[in-house]
Amino acid sequence: MWRPDRTRLVKIRLHTSSEESETAWAEDCGPAPGPDGARFVRLGTIPFIHAKPTYGDVIVVAPDGPGGLLAWDSEGGSYRQVAEGLIEDGGRFTVVLDYDVASPAVDPDAAYRALERACEGADIALETCFGPWDGEPGRVYLAVPGELTVEEVLAFLAGEAVPLTLRLVHPRPRASR
Repeated sequence: MWRPDRTRLVKIRLHTSSEESETAWAEDCGPAPGPDGARFVRLGTIPFIHAKPTYGDVIVVAPDGPGGLLAWDSEGGSYRQVAEGLIEDGGRFTVVLDYDVASPAVDPDAAYRALERACEGADIALETCFGPWDGEPGRVYLAVPGELTVEEVLAFLAGEAVPLTLRLVHPRPRASR
C-alpha cells in the first residue's frame, strides 16, 4: 500500500464553497498550474466530511488568501463531478463503520490492533474518527480499493475474526427490491 512520505506532508483544507471545512494531511507533489503557490498534493489521510477526494487521490490546492492554508474547494459538486475533477484517482472509496468490542472479555486495544492488521493485509487504509466511549461505539473510516465491494470488505473482516462488532454507516445499504 502506498504510504505518504512524512517529510513532504503539508496540512490542507478541504471545503465546499467555504462551508463543510476540514483539514487533512497530504504529500506535496510539486508546483501546479494555477494561482501563485498552487501545488499538486496526494491525500495521505481519509477525510471525514468529504467522501472524495480520499486517501491516495491527487488534487490541486492553492493558498487560501495571503499566507493562507493550502485549500481545495469541491464547489458543491456531486461525488461523480468531484471524482471526475481529480488530477489522479487513487482508486479508493470511503466506507464508514461503527465498531465496539464483541464482548466485555475482549481487550479493546487488542481488538482494534486486529482490525488494523486485517485492513493492512487487504490494502485498506484505516483512519480512526473516535473510539468507543461511555457505552457508545467508535467510528472508523476505510479507504477501500475500488476492486472490492462493501459486502466483500465486511465479509473479509468477519472472516478475519476481528473481535469487534462492525456496523456499516456509509455507504448506506441499498434497500431490498
